[in-house]
This record gives sequence, structure tokens and C-alpha cells, in this order.
Amino acid sequence: MRVEAADVILLVVMSEMDPLVGTMLGPCRLEALVGRGGMGRVYRARHLTLDRIVAVKLIDRAQPGESPSQGVLSEARAAAKLDDPRIVAVYEVGEAEGLPYIVFQWVEGESLEARVKRVGPLPPAEALAIMREVVLALKAAHVAGLVHRDVKPANILVDRRGTVKLADFGIARAAGEAMGADEQASGSFHFMSPEQALDSPPDPRSDLYAVASSWIFALTGSPPFPGPALDALIKHREEERPDVRRRCPQVTEKTSALIRLLMEKDPKDRPADADAVLFEMSSVGMLLDTDSTGSPFRILPPPPPDPAAVAAAPVSVQLTQPVPPPPPPQLAALGSRGSFLALLAALALSSLVWPWRRAVFEDLVAGAALFAAGPAFLTIGKRRQTWRKVLGVLLWLGAMACFGRFIWRGPALVWANLEVLIVAGLGAVCSGGVAYLGSWGTEKEEIFWARLLAPCGGLLLAAAAVTWTAPEGASWMDTLRVEGARVWQVWTRTGGGWRWGGLAVLVATASAVGSLRIADDSKAEGRKLNWNR
Repeated sequence: MRVEAADVILLVVMSEMDPLVGTMLGPCRLEALVGRGGMGRVYRARHLTLDRIVAVKLIDRAQPGESPSQGVLSEARAAAKLDDPRIVAVYEVGEAEGLPYIVFQWVEGESLEARVKRVGPLPPAEALAIMREVVLALKAAHVAGLVHRDVKPANILVDRRGTVKLADFGIARAAGEAMGADEQASGSFHFMSPEQALDSPPDPRSDLYAVASSWIFALTGSPPFPGPALDALIKHREEERPDVRRRCPQVTEKTSALIRLLMEKDPKDRPADADAVLFEMSSVGMLLDTDSTGSPFRILPPPPPDPAAVAAAPVSVQLTQPVPPPPPPQLAALGSRGSFLALLAALALSSLVWPWRRAVFEDLVAGAALFAAGPAFLTIGKRRQTWRKVLGVLLWLGAMACFGRFIWRGPALVWANLEVLIVAGLGAVCSGGVAYLGSWGTEKEEIFWARLLAPCGGLLLAAAAVTWTAPEGASWMDTLRVEGARVWQVWTRTGGGWRWGGLAVLVATASAVGSLRIADDSKAEGRKLNWNR
């Protein structure tokens, strides 16, 4: 978990002052105090039976009308009902020496709150990806009949691989359950909905309101209504919904509109459920502003000039002598083959080293697609040369290596659902067919099929790579659209086109130079390149 120096000092001081650090609690040895809240404490611990790092939560104070033991059981039962990879798992619940505790999955990373404090406001694409995972986690909870009631950046965890998990179901309640007469408003005032502050029955749409509040925090670095907690509670109920574009102009109009819709004062005016929010999040307009036709790629014409300004502009006429045309430029001689190859080597070094200093993980997707389509270019020229066959096999292996490295992000490979596996298998077969037909095929029909299957294999492998982590039950096309847009934006923003385009031009130039013939004229001085081939 990456924290700032001040946070490290604070945690060390807290751990030294806590008498439980270093002691046994049930099967766990408490190693460090990592968090303290109004209702309990969280420790990093080692579960000696399972031999793994876990999080142990001690309940100091429960909800009104509950004992700490009942509070532990309430939270554990609420989280245990949910079997979703985006929700922190519960391993065990128990009581030792009068201290009720829950053993949770340890997430090696940081909360969204800590991440924003460390790096500042997040780019719109990253914020959208995180909040989409939170909505998917809430969908699982709402389907199980639970309302989280405490969605906030501190309870949204992001591990080192970028996986998002929702934590802390301590005040979760069944949807529609009547609140007790002695229960007070629970939750985080900076992020909770107006109806939750009025002790209304739990409503899943209250969680969606908190998603919008946390989304604004991720984009701007502050909650929707900054200031003291009680003032924020009143502003959530009485003031107009904030427009996030005023604090973050990079946000698209559709994103701002969705956030404002989720923060409607009346729950009936918000989206009906998490599925409706996910549908809106999958729109291309969440990351790209669109025109009136809905297309993000249409170029609008510039506005016509103001006739009054044109009429008032001074007109100057200047008579000049006609300028003679410049002499035609003299073409520099290419020189010897050695000097040309030396120049090409210098260009190759610069094109390979300089642009690739900004390489990102998403380059593996481009590598898989381009290497899979590469053997189609080997169908040009003499195809029976041994080096072409070796290169075709190496390109196919390179495509498989890039694809495998992109999907294998953690210590163990997480298998995708059946749809993605089928797409990946088709991509591997198509790219393998291109390598075989392009290098060993002899008929014109085989050349035709090699060139036809090349883009198919590359696109299928790229589509399978970006949708490999698609959750079970999610629409494959929606996942492809959202993740594809995210990968494309990261890749283009870091100069991926320059990297791979420069590499392709370099390979094409090297192939052209390799096929040049040397004109051996006895009357000429030295050897010269023959460009007539």
C-alpha cells in the first residue's frame, strides 16, 4: 500500500500506541493498525492457519439498538451474502477475549480517497472505469436485496493491478426495511443522499446518489459540497446540484448530465437501477463530446464571419512586382549503399529508442494485433525463401506472447468467460492460418485467404485482450466498447501511433533496401543504388 511520508509516520505512531499490535486475536496475529473510524478499527494481520495477510476489523461501537457483537454479525452476514469479485470477501467472524472481530480479504493497494490525495484529480477515463466497477459491485448487492448506505471514496479500494473493490458493509440494510425509532442517520455526510439523512427506508437509488458524489471527488479532488460535514448535509438537501464541468472542464457534457441525473433530490427522478446507469456509462459520449447526430467524429464547420466586422475591416491594396519562380531544387545524390544503410541505422535507432520511452501496458494489445497481421506482408515477393517462413512463425509467436502478457497481469491467470475464450481462439487460429498460408502457400487462393484473414486475426486478438476481464453476465459488446475506448485513449495519448507507425515504416524501408539491386557499371565510379526495380 503506497502512502505519503506523513501517513507512514502517523501509522507508526498509531501502531506503537495500540496495545493490541503484536498480540493474537483468534487465529490472527495483529501486525499494524491501518485505520480507525467512529465505529471500529482495522488492522493488518497474518492469519496463521491460512498463512496469508488479512484485514481484521474490531467493532468498538455498533448501531443504536445493537451490541458490538451484533454489529459484527450484521456486517459479516451482509457481506457474506455477496459473492462478487468487486466486493471485499469475508473469511471469518468471531470473538476473542470479549472483542468481536471480522476477518476480511486484504487488498494490497489504496483507497480512492488516498489515490486522489496522492496523485490529484483523476483523468475522466480512469474515473469512469473505477466508478463503473463500483456500480457493478452495487448491482450485485442490490440484486441480493442489500443497500450499502456508505459508498464513499474511502470505501472504494484499488489494488496494484487496478482491480476495484467495494468495502465496509457495516451499515448495510435490506432494501425497504423500516428504520428503528432510536436509529440515527448513518453514513458520510459529504456523500450521502438527502433521503438517507432523513432516515428514510433504505433505497438502492441512494447508493447511486453516493456514486455520483464519489465520482465528483475523483474528478475534482473534493466532494460535491466542500466544507463542514453538517453544512454539506444541508447543501445536499437544499442547494442546486453541482455541475462538475465548472471544476473539471475536461469532462464531457454527457458525463456531467449523468452525474447530475444521479444527484436528483427525489429518488424517483434518478435512474431506476444499476443496470440503467451501466447502460449510460457504456455510451461513447462519456469520453468524447458528440455532435447533434451522436457522432464523436463529425467535424463541424467554422462559424461564418460577422458581416459587420468584414465591412468595417480596412482594405489595403499594395502593388508589387511579380516574383520570379524559384529555381528547381537540386536533388542530393544518394551516395553509396553503405552510407545509405548507415543513415537508415541512425534513423532506426532514433525511431526505436525515443518514442518507446513512453510505452504503456496497452502497447501489448497493438503488438498482438500487428504481429498477427504481419505475416500477410510476407506474401509479397518470393515466398519460398527460408527467412520468410522463419519470420512468419516468429511474428505469430510474438502476437501470442503480447496477448498472453496482456491478459496475465497477476501472479495467476484469471480465465475469461466462454464468449471471450471463443473470440481469442478464433483470433489465434486466424493469425496462425495467416502465418502458414503466407509462408508455405503456393496458390493464388492461399495468398488471397492469407491477406483476408490477417486483419480478422489481429482484430479478434485485440478484442479478446481488452475484454478478457469482462465480468460474468456483462454484455460482451458493452465491455468491448468501453474497454476499447479506454485502451485507445491511453494508447493514442501516449503516442502509440508514432511508436508502432514508425516501427512499421522502418521495417518497410528495410525490406525495400534489402530488395534493391546493385548496378555494377564498369564505366561508373563505385557502386550506386538502382531504384528502377
